[in-house]
Amino acid sequence: MRRLPHLRHIVRLIWRLVRDGRVPMYLKGMLGLAIIYVLSPLDLIPEGVALAFGLVDDLAIMIAGVNWFLRLVPQDAVDDQLKTLSPDFQQSFQEWRTQESGGDQPSSSRADGAG
Repeated sequence: MRRLPHLRHIVRLIWRLVRDGRVPMYLKGMLGLAIIYVLSPLDLIPEGVALAFGLVDDLAIMIAGVNWFLRLVPQDAVDDQLKTLSPDFQQSFQEWRTQESGGDQPSSSRADGAG
């Protein structure tokens, strides 16, 4: 939920990375498949059966697809595209990337109970 205020920056970063020639096609395809799944009328858990749970699978697939995409994209492409976005988003993104990659202290940032 901490990244929700940065949603527009995340979307812009992803859009720029998708258009970047250094990003491999298989990563762009993986992200595309996640988007197609969310937009598709076919679901693991149909919304008609249980609306709340039916939306959870779409959300989980989208979050997983975006996370994998951002973790696997070449570092130089991400760094170049980040330079065009706001400084506080750059800092937030770098913190997330450090946590995701198992940085120096992966759990110390949650010691304050935030999260």
